[in-house]
Amino acid sequence: MNNRQRKFAFAAAILFQLVVMAGVWVNGFYPLWLGEEVRLKTRPVDPRDLFRGNYARLNYDFDTIEPGESADFRPGDVVYVPLVRNGDLWDPQPTQASRPESGVFLRGRVTSRPWRSGSRVTFGIEALFAPKEKALALEKQLRHAAVAVVRVAPNGRAALVSVNSE
Repeated sequence: MNNRQRKFAFAAAILFQLVVMAGVWVNGFYPLWLGEEVRLKTRPVDPRDLFRGNYARLNYDFDTIEPGESADFRPGDVVYVPLVRNGDLWDPQPTQASRPESGVFLRGRVTSRPWRSGSRVTFGIEALFAPKEKALALEKQLRHAAVAVVRVAPNGRAALVSVNSE
């Protein structure tokens, strides 16, 4: 391999890495750019993680599949939760395995096996990261009732925008 080919291979490797990083970045912002704003009821919890820092963990009414329904789903399965507007908030409908043909819906992934309390599902909107003081103040302010402002892309991917008191 001559010097010119090495330079070309090196440049191609760098370009490939930049394209992959740009794709990851665009994929993360896609719901924020094209998504519809949805307001969902949530219940914050205040965990701390040594590696991830301070954040408010958010629980939703739809993040657990009931024990009777969860037998149909396995960890890793993609599931969908259709949303229906109810005034200022959006109400979740029962979890389903097939993608809805129309309307606003959340796309999630089953993360735990069926158990007495059901199976857990993650949607990517379960944590709001903040500095320590802000995370603690947010947890106290939102202790009883909160509303998560989420942007949902046409493919069901969601991004958390903010959390406000109800």
